Amino acid sequence: MAGLPDGFVIDTPRSGAALPEGFALDGNSDSSSDPALLARGWNAEKAVLHTDNQVARSMSEGIPVLGGLLNKADAGADALLSYGLNPLFSKDQQLQGSLGDRYRQALAVQNGMDQQFHQSHPYVDTAANIAGGLAAGGGAGKLGLTLAGRFGTGTMTGLQGLVARAGIGAGENAILGALDSKARGGNALEGAELGAGLGLGGGVTSGISKSGVLGALMRGAAGVGIGAGVGAGGAALNGGDIATGAAMGAATSAAGEGLGLGARGAEVAGRAFNSEAGDGLAGRAFNARDVARSKVADALLAEGATPEDLRKRLNTVGQHANLMDVSPSMENMGGAIGTEAGAGQTTLKRALEAREAGSGQRVEDLLTVALGPRMDGAGILDQFQNERRQAAGPLYEAAMATPVTDSDGLRSVMKTSAFKKALPIAEELANNEGRTLYSADQEGNRSLDLNRMTLQDLHYVQRGMQNYMSDVRPGLGIKDNELSTSVGNVRKQLLSAMDEMSPEYQQARTIYAGNSAVQDAYNQGMSAFDSSTGANHLTPEAMERNLSKYDNASEQQAYLLGARQRVSNIMGGARNNRQRAYTLLGIGNENPNFDNQDKLAALLSYVKPTATQDEATQGILNEMRSRLGYAAPDRPAITADDVYDPATALLNDRGESVHPDSEEGQRIIQQRIQQAEVDRDAEPPVPGLAFIAPDKERGARAVADLLAGLNSERQFGQTLNATVGNSATAKRLAGRNLIASSEIELPNSIPATIGKALSAGANAVAGPVIRARANAVNSEIANILISRDANAALRPEQAERNNVAQAIMDQMRGPAEGARISPEDEAEARRLAQRAYLPTDRDIIARALLTAALTQGNQNQQGSR
Repeated sequence: MAGLPDGFVIDTPRSGAALPEGFALDGNSDSSSDPALLARGWNAEKAVLHTDNQVARSMSEGIPVLGGLLNKADAGADALLSYGLNPLFSKDQQLQGSLGDRYRQALAVQNGMDQQFHQSHPYVDTAANIAGGLAAGGGAGKLGLTLAGRFGTGTMTGLQGLVARAGIGAGENAILGALDSKARGGNALEGAELGAGLGLGGGVTSGISKSGVLGALMRGAAGVGIGAGVGAGGAALNGGDIATGAAMGAATSAAGEGLGLGARGAEVAGRAFNSEAGDGLAGRAFNARDVARSKVADALLAEGATPEDLRKRLNTVGQHANLMDVSPSMENMGGAIGTEAGAGQTTLKRALEAREAGSGQRVEDLLTVALGPRMDGAGILDQFQNERRQAAGPLYEAAMATPVTDSDGLRSVMKTSAFKKALPIAEELANNEGRTLYSADQEGNRSLDLNRMTLQDLHYVQRGMQNYMSDVRPGLGIKDNELSTSVGNVRKQLLSAMDEMSPEYQQARTIYAGNSAVQDAYNQGMSAFDSSTGANHLTPEAMERNLSKYDNASEQQAYLLGARQRVSNIMGGARNNRQRAYTLLGIGNENPNFDNQDKLAALLSYVKPTATQDEATQGILNEMRSRLGYAAPDRPAITADDVYDPATALLNDRGESVHPDSEEGQRIIQQRIQQAEVDRDAEPPVPGLAFIAPDKERGARAVADLLAGLNSERQFGQTLNATVGNSATAKRLAGRNLIASSEIELPNSIPATIGKALSAGANAVAGPVIRARANAVNSEIANILISRDANAALRPEQAERNNVAQAIMDQMRGPAEGARISPEDEAEARRLAQRAYLPTDRDIIARALLTAALTQGNQNQQGSR
């Protein structure tokens, strides 16, 4: 006769009373209880709790350990209350005897009700038991009462992680299985064996093929196999039938896998309302965001990248950089997604092309920071010329009528060959203006009469010498160059004598010379970055010598303006032609003799750029006025055209339209002119430029910043080309192994012919689902790739632990603003974060499934006794 569960003690029935189906008699019992007592509990249960409450009771009994003690607790309460409640029942339904007798009778009632409910509703009872186990497992996981995920095993990879998780799972489930089996009256050793086997199997199967349909099939097969092994081993240890044990173990594991599918379905349904799981219903259903972060983190881990490394790289490349710019594996992933039509490709293309559209302006901004704003060279030179004419012209005009003063110095100059050869040119210049240098006597003989000459006549002569100098100078050999120098020296003597005759002439000439020097500096700057070679090549040392000769800020700044104009000319009209900037400054050029970078550093060591072209030109002119001693020319008067546009209505204070030629209209225009003059006079004058000593460190720093920016832009172009361009095929192929595949891929170990057939069949069935998953996951990967999230190097669970560590460190810092913690405290915070239990949906469901399997397994054992 089969033994009853612990607590079921039933005497021989009286008066033909029938036992509930499945109950057996215990001939050794000395209990005085009556089978009619079962009706007491069963009828009361139906009257008070109904069937839905019995389902709840069955769910409660599915809770490991506690569920096994539930009936005993109920029986104890019934035994105590029976002393007061017995009169409410008929004689045959009352609990009798001592308190111990009454407890045994009540326990038989509780177990009998369970047995009858199971016989009446076997599937509902089993499902409720399992549901209770699932709920209990999930709750324990959320409260951190289990060991799953603790001690940092969630972040451990390879054999070490597999062994750690399997060991913890086996130990924990062995204890749980033993306690649960004991609580239900079973064999604690058998419960421990079953729990340990299931825990070990769960740890092993968790490491099999992390994702994909094939991975799910492999895990399921492995789980069933391990279940069969555990069942056979348990049967062998206990002297049972090995085949039966294996079959029961396999069936239990298969049921667990079925429950797993149901749990995953429930998890998917729950994520449908969780916006953190992904974009759109498909992204949430496939948990695309976590899957994407895991794939990105795995690729970065294989690359050896850490969050700290990525932050440094991103900061180096600049604020517009993303992960693809600083990581080879991320670039490969981007290239692979760029070839897959879908949301990910669209995301990458839009982001990279939008960044590319701003590249030209960013390059222009880099050049502006280093060299100053883009120049209008012709406008600058015109402004210099106008200033010179307006300042020096009146002085020249006033000086030209000054009579020539005879002197020994002047007579000495007039005897030179240079003076005599310049006279024909000077006379021609004078004739062209209706004048002559010569005086004629009564006989018609012409001669130079100093007493009848003016400074205008000598001015023609010095111009003739200047013309002669330019005729003999260009490339005619050493002797001719020496001759040009000799003529120049004679001209200087003549000009000195003329300066003594007229202070106005001297001042005008000084203004003219100073302005010419600034224009010469501008022209020299224009040749700073010429690509000429050989004898005419300007080296950094030669540029520095040129710059060191300038003794005022005007010439320095003019040189920089000329160089900036040259850069603008090289860049051309298309400002987004960044390749020309790369060529100009040797970006990507491995030629060690390329020296434009050194020349730019030398230039920026001597002069700092201004914020605007107007500030530069006005600063130069103001500095020259102060140094050369002349006033700024009068500004042009403000006219009606400056304050009134005929195309716009002229309104009075009442908002009425007024004709501009009317008396009121003229009055309004005059008021506007006066106000414009007041506003112009109130404008602060642009200060002159300050002459500064060379600063090599400043120059090197400015060039380093410019080159860093240009190198970043070049990298941005490479990223665009590798992702949505037509090259970098090898990188794209490498990246395909890192992203979500749109097809089911079988192992290479399967023969090619069979593999193709299996793959074609699998993709025909599951293709739409696989493609939807790949599209969702790759879209999330694309969002990560175009971001600056350095924590992408952490798997989701690692990132969460990192957040926990940050929270602990924030508590350590306290409320003080800017407070810091010691390295030791930071290390302790990270250690605590690694040991913290961070339940995930996957942990909770896995925990619940194991619990349910243990519960059902122990119930099966009880039923087999």
